[in-house]
Order: sequence, then structure tokens, then C-alpha cells
Amino acid sequence: MQPIKTVNVRLTPVSDREPVKVYLLRPRGTLYWGGAGLDGSYIPPTAKAFQGAGIKSFSLGLTNSATRTVLGERGMLVDAIRAGLTIRYEDDAEWVIASGMSAEAPQFNLIGYSYGSLLAAQTANYYANQGHTVDHLVLIGSPIDVSFLENLRKHRHIGKVVVIDLTEHGDPIYAGISQWALAAAAPQLARQMSAGNGEGHFYYAHMVPDLPRRLQALAARVVAEGVR
Repeated sequence: MQPIKTVNVRLTPVSDREPVKVYLLRPRGTLYWGGAGLDGSYIPPTAKAFQGAGIKSFSLGLTNSATRTVLGERGMLVDAIRAGLTIRYEDDAEWVIASGMSAEAPQFNLIGYSYGSLLAAQTANYYANQGHTVDHLVLIGSPIDVSFLENLRKHRHIGKVVVIDLTEHGDPIYAGISQWALAAAAPQLARQMSAGNGEGHFYYAHMVPDLPRRLQALAARVVAEGVR
């Protein structure tokens, strides 16, 4: 990463009256977070599809310092519950990326599916609030709160918010869904998950024969939105 700007900070002791320069590093690269648990078997082929579509500086977003601090230990069920009750709403925690960025990358992009879309959204919001430009925020099958989504879309440091709902595939979840509707969708989501046939919310998350083609189409759509 390369310095983007400097700020002057004055130390409190009287003898230290000269400003001290603090370098703020410019985040670059594309990070992707998967669904609850962050460890599904679909994640490696997802990464392969995005890289094959031409996104060179692509990394997987793992649990970073912010998610450890805010969320504690993680697991698929725990992540799903937290996604529905807490992190779908905007907060002011330090969602700091600890690794995976590249100074040579042409853009700073954050992509997430389901639970991971909320990690991407919170991370984008944090960096944008620090004055860094987020070129693209891509939310796939996201249960994000409508107010949080609107704030991200209006943020002057977020270039483009791309929402990819999976409702055409039978997903009961969509960006901006209400808390009541999300709770009502839980039984259908449970049925889709247990079926394991790539239906609805799990269109990109079940290891079905058609998954490589689906992921290639998803990656091509994201690249068409301008992600590089």
C-alpha cells in the first residue's frame, strides 16, 4: 500500500509543540467474503471465477480484527443469527482489513455474499468514513437494512453500490428487507439450505454440477459493472 495523504497531529506535552506527520495508507485491491461461516466449499471456485474474469488483485476476506472484536467466535449458525439481528444495521466499529490488499491494484473493491455482504458493507462504510475511496461495493443475496443501504449509496467516498438480489432464483432475502420479513423467511431458507440443490438463496453456494457456469456468469456481471 502507498501513502495517500498526511495529517498533522499535535502531541499533548508542552515540549512537543511541533506537528507530527502520520501517514494514512491507501487501500487497494478486491476482497470477497462468503456466506455464514466464511468457509464453504463454494468459496475456492468463486475466487477462481472472479480471477478468471480478469480481476487480478483478488483476495478472500477472512475474519479481520474488527469482526473478531465485534463478533467474537464465529460459526455458520452464529454468523447467520448475527447477520439477521445486528450487523445488517450500520455501526461505528473499526472494520479494519488486516491483509489481502495490493498497492498495485487499480481499484479498491469489496464484494460479499449473504452474511459476507454485511462484512463487506461494514468494511466499506468504515474506510469511506476515513476518507478512502471505495470504487465498488457489491452485495450479493444481502439482508442489509434499507437505511444502511441508502446511506452507502449516498456516501461520497463510495463510487458504486451494486446490489445483486437472488429473488429470480427463489431467494426470499433481498437488499433492504425488513426485520419482520427476514424472520418470516427463516423456514424457507432452512429448507433451501438442507435441500443442497443450489436453490434460492444458495444459488451460488451449493456444489451442484452447474455451479462453475453460475459463478462465471456472476463474475462476468460484476466485471461488467466496472470492477477490475
